[in-house]
Amino acid sequence: MESSPGNPQPEGSADSPAKLSATPTGEATGRSNEDVKSVQEDKADSLQSGDKNSGQPDNDGSQDNQSNSEKSPGDHQSPSGPTDCPKEPPDEEKQEMSRKDDVIGPTATQTELAGETGILGGGIKLLVLVVLGALLAIVTQYYLQSPPPPQKTDWQQIDVFLKQMKKVQARFPNQRAELWSRSEIHLKRHLQTSQPAEPVSLILTSGVRAERTMRCLAQGVASAFSTARNASVLHIDGAGKAGQDSDQVKLDIDRKLQGAFEGDKPVAVIHRLEELPPGSTLIFYRYCDHENAAYKKTFLIFTVLLGDEEEIPAEMRLSIVEEMVDDYLQKRFLSHDHPVSFDRMDLNKYGGLWSRISHLILPVAAEDRIEQEGC
Repeated sequence: MESSPGNPQPEGSADSPAKLSATPTGEATGRSNEDVKSVQEDKADSLQSGDKNSGQPDNDGSQDNQSNSEKSPGDHQSPSGPTDCPKEPPDEEKQEMSRKDDVIGPTATQTELAGETGILGGGIKLLVLVVLGALLAIVTQYYLQSPPPPQKTDWQQIDVFLKQMKKVQARFPNQRAELWSRSEIHLKRHLQTSQPAEPVSLILTSGVRAERTMRCLAQGVASAFSTARNASVLHIDGAGKAGQDSDQVKLDIDRKLQGAFEGDKPVAVIHRLEELPPGSTLIFYRYCDHENAAYKKTFLIFTVLLGDEEEIPAEMRLSIVEEMVDDYLQKRFLSHDHPVSFDRMDLNKYGGLWSRISHLILPVAAEDRIEQEGC
């Protein structure tokens, strides 16, 4: 039924067509938003499966798009305006992401460098092990090697000494076998030590009948030893100093021994020890004091003539001979007429002297030819 032109239409009836026309548009807009949302979700899923590293930003964008899609239809802008749909990454970024995904392990260059470094490091370790092994072998050989044999010069000295002693023995055929064997052992031990701890000494003794023989024999033994050392011999005659001032004789003996031992005379023969002034013999403390002696590469021979004995029996044991010499020297050196003083001989001082010079005491038998003709 048509209305007359003159009659106005009610408001309600006038708005009805507009509302009818608006309803389909709103529905279309809602469907359009749902389609956009579906497309966005599909793209987001595709990007997540393609690049794990870019997943977080895409999720954020998806959430933003979802929130935009959940807005009311009235907030939706016109189709010509900008949308919240995420943009596809450029081709260069896709290629970069693809390269990052492909290169998971080290590159070929890095692998080659690592191989060369490993070979070089292995070579250095091997070299270090070889050097350490060589050093260990040297140290082990140094500490475990046996003591070195005596030097050639030591053997030469001993050989020369033994040859010279054979010559001396040939000149004194009447002497005991013990004299030669014991003296050779005693002196050879000192010669074969490059740095002896103490000097070596011995005492030759005889009765009155063998006085000249004893003197010549002492010279022969001293010469054999000094020849091995390529040196000379100092001789001190005790009989020529008998009755002299004890202190003066002591100083004289000290001066001579010191000069000889510091020079080329490491051997000294003190003839007729019993004739020296008793106090002067204390000087031998300095030169015969074992490890405390002033000179250790030296040899001192003392001769003692037993004035109470014509001859020492050949069958007498060496221990008895030693007692005879000890008793005779005490009788000569100890005097009860004088008070004890620091510069005079007493029993204690004599005991110290005797212990330093009595290492080996050997009796000498008379040689008729030498007693008649001399050395």
